[in-house]
Amino acid sequence: MNKQLLIQYNDLIKEKKKLEKRIEKLEKQSSMVSDVVQNGYKRHAVIFGYDLSRNNKLNQLKQTLVERDAMIIMQQVEIENYINAIEQSDIRQIFGHRYIDNMNWYQIQTIMGYNHEDTARKKHDKFIEKNL
Repeated sequence: MNKQLLIQYNDLIKEKKKLEKRIEKLEKQSSMVSDVVQNGYKRHAVIFGYDLSRNNKLNQLKQTLVERDAMIIMQQVEIENYINAIEQSDIRQIFGHRYIDNMNWYQIQTIMGYNHEDTARKKHDKFIEKNL
């Protein structure tokens, strides 16, 4: 286990959320497109069709999301095994809140009952310096 893997895990979570927002935005768009074609002075025609590029992009994004989910699950299992092997309960809880629950330092401070958010961060950093 290294520090880079822990950081990458949180980055994957953020990337997954961005992908979900992009997919949601594309799904809200209509799959039908139209265009008006001028045919002569006073004549025009309206053409309707399916937006195939939108559908292809949507399918690619959904496939990427499935791949990210698989990576997240694999890394989460590895991180949980590492966290469960930590002997100190408070450090184990800090790591769980930070990397599994994806909380910020202020949230961890509130849950753990520390007077300052730096307490949890300093314990975290000190443990990483010693063990990673």
